[in-house]
Amino acid sequence: MDNAVVLMTFFLLAVAIMAFLFDLKALVDMMSIGTLLAYSLVAVCVLILRYQPDGAMERREGPGERDYLSSEEGESDLTESESHLNMLKRGSSTLQAVLHPPASPSEHSSSVVNMSVCVLVLVVCVMSYLTTYHIYNILDLEGWILASLFVCLLIFSGCVFMVCRQPQTTKKVSFMVPLLPFLPIVSVFVNIYLMVQLSGDTWIRFSVWMAVGFLIYFGYGMWHSVERQRKLQGPSNSNNQEHKKAGGEKQAAGGKDQEGFICPEKTSQC
Repeated sequence: MDNAVVLMTFFLLAVAIMAFLFDLKALVDMMSIGTLLAYSLVAVCVLILRYQPDGAMERREGPGERDYLSSEEGESDLTESESHLNMLKRGSSTLQAVLHPPASPSEHSSSVVNMSVCVLVLVVCVMSYLTTYHIYNILDLEGWILASLFVCLLIFSGCVFMVCRQPQTTKKVSFMVPLLPFLPIVSVFVNIYLMVQLSGDTWIRFSVWMAVGFLIYFGYGMWHSVERQRKLQGPSNSNNQEHKKAGGEKQAAGGKDQEGFICPEKTSQC
């Protein structure tokens, strides 16, 4: 309880100092752009995760796909022509997933959704920029702005159509939302449009703080995270478990051999 009071006091003191030193509108804009970005990322993640395969680590291979052995250094033994052939097969499988989606989610259908969502986000950014900073050109019915919006609208509709055609996962998970994929797409559109409405100074401050955050994360946080330590300790723990298991089997085998030697002695004494 005392620690919570101390933390709350420190937080309120920090907020008071920042409100005294900085402009209140700048702080509100920074909070708004961060919140809107977080909401957009959540909507995109929900949209992507709902179209992932039921088995995330499973790999469905085509009937004509060729298995290959890797060398000790981890390099592939495939020739250049075979690698190009495999790339063409993957491309044809992805095109097949676009034209004729499977009944259940697969890696190819999820890749179609991922590409469609990335293109959709870029188109939404362009449309938000045009409708915000070129509104007078739209009201004057200039040809270039109307053609640009028409092309963006066609690409947007095509991305939504491709996402709708792909199968969804059948697992019941905690990030399920109704009206998929329309509700996450509308959320992304509204959030990005509101972010574009903010001033250029806010975007500059936000970019600087994001660069600092990325520098801290990729320079220190990623290399000292608990997840990385867990992955590094994973192979050693598995090797220790295998050694313990092998040792236990050897002890059990040794015990059986000793019983085999002892039993004849007992029977001879009897």
